[in-house]
Amino acid sequence: MGGGYGGGSVADGAPDTRDPRALGVIIDSVVPRDLTLDPFEADLRIINTGLAAVELPVSPHLSDLQPAHEWQAFQYLSLALRVTLSVTEPVQAFGLAYLELYGSAEYEGTMLTLKPGEWIRVKTKLKLHTWPSQPVEGQLQGDFWLRRNVYKPHEGGAFTEIVNDYPNHTLLPSGVTVRFSPTHSVSQASKP
Repeated sequence: MGGGYGGGSVADGAPDTRDPRALGVIIDSVVPRDLTLDPFEADLRIINTGLAAVELPVSPHLSDLQPAHEWQAFQYLSLALRVTLSVTEPVQAFGLAYLELYGSAEYEGTMLTLKPGEWIRVKTKLKLHTWPSQPVEGQLQGDFWLRRNVYKPHEGGAFTEIVNDYPNHTLLPSGVTVRFSPTHSVSQASKP
């Protein structure tokens, strides 16, 4: 029987409005529009809305970036695409779903440079990690957070240093109206 320990640190700051880098996330579609506690399909666009190129990670698997030796530290970028469900009536409520992408300049095909005005599409399945406690109608809105990470394994665990990166956030008028019910779909509910 063994034990282990781990930890992490997050270096935080604030965006600088003079930073020429900016990104926006648009939700183009959601299927189904009647959401439950089950996963749903989302079609997202990440747009470089700034004046400078932005490097983005695009691999869905952190394991693609891990070195061959398990005790070797490694660095990577992570981009979380966040989808929030906002409700104001009949009650104020909030829901959150996200997908994380990873990349490193050391691994070909895991990073992409978006020039100003360019965009990429991400199709994914998402599931709300937090949700309203009653059926509601609300808006899904896209956003992101970008981080620089260093994973440092040690005997008995690991430590991850995280530094938030702050390209400016462009809020785009891209909300998708959905209905949410805190239940499972009929097909999920009938499984043994």
